[in-house]
Amino acid sequence: MKRVLLGVMVVSALAGCTTPLERRQAEGSYNYLEQPEPVPLNVPEGLSSPKISSEYLIPAPVSGPRILGERVDVRSPLQVLPLGEGVRLQEGVDSVTVLVENQRDDIDLKAQLFSTLTEFLQHKKIGLASRDEGQGQLDTAWIEVTEEFGGSLWSRDEYKLRQRYRFDVEVRDNGHTGSLTIELLDHEEFIDQRDQDVVLTDSDKRRYTIDMLNNAISYMNFKQTQQNKLDDLERAEGMELALATDADGNTTFETQAGFERVWSRLDRVLPVLGFTVKDLDKSQGTYYVDYDPNQGFWANLWGNNDLLALKSGAYRVKLTEGGLGTQILLQDADGVALDAELMSALYQQFSDYMKRNARSL
Repeated sequence: MKRVLLGVMVVSALAGCTTPLERRQAEGSYNYLEQPEPVPLNVPEGLSSPKISSEYLIPAPVSGPRILGERVDVRSPLQVLPLGEGVRLQEGVDSVTVLVENQRDDIDLKAQLFSTLTEFLQHKKIGLASRDEGQGQLDTAWIEVTEEFGGSLWSRDEYKLRQRYRFDVEVRDNGHTGSLTIELLDHEEFIDQRDQDVVLTDSDKRRYTIDMLNNAISYMNFKQTQQNKLDDLERAEGMELALATDADGNTTFETQAGFERVWSRLDRVLPVLGFTVKDLDKSQGTYYVDYDPNQGFWANLWGNNDLLALKSGAYRVKLTEGGLGTQILLQDADGVALDAELMSALYQQFSDYMKRNARSL
């Protein structure tokens, strides 16, 4: 056991000495950078020069910064994830663009994209250097990421990455096709406040912009999914809830609606409230759900007052039909009913979404 622990400690110590810059570099030496310049063939006087193929000629040195040796990023390239309905990728040289299609006439696509993008930056706690909604352009403030590495427990080295991005939102005259373009404006890397003078290739810039763009697209997709669910609720016929008590003395939510309506309604309401339906048994009137709004976007998308007074974990939502309507009982993973105080605390949010304004089921 001691030998195993010692091995783990050694591996951990060695891994901790790797800097963020070294993680993207090839292993081995860079001796090829120190190779002497090729010597031209010296033909003695009186002899003819041999025919030489140009296929293997070594290019002459180029002026300006060159990406060689440890500056070459060997990581695999990132790909844009066109998540969401109506999202397509448009290739660019210095920037990355996605196209967003929208067929609804009641939505200002440019305002919606700009608003969602602003919310995304706020969600990521990214400051703004400039914001021009008329031009559809957002420039971020410096985004700083700091990481400690190497050294000892008492003295660690600090790596800092600083970047600024520009987002451009445009919408065609038809109002149904929009584009979101992202460009990396500035990039700096420091180790213990010493500028590493990193020169980015086009591939490097593309990697960083795609990473940021994928995060933005993921957030936009989540917002659209959430809005679709809310739209579904508005189109579904709502119902009034009241606090009640079942035959076993447990506190429940009671409605005069029948079992089928309540069952269908909960299928739409539970995801909006932050539950993930893992399984269901309609014959037993039971939804098996997980609740964990602190992972993902739920906690940041909603205010604290909108989150349920419920701990993360597995639960059951059980329906029982009686003579006066249908009762909804929340249970823990073991089938034990939640106490009256907790059910009362959950009532307002359940009631609000179950009775949302509606036109048809």
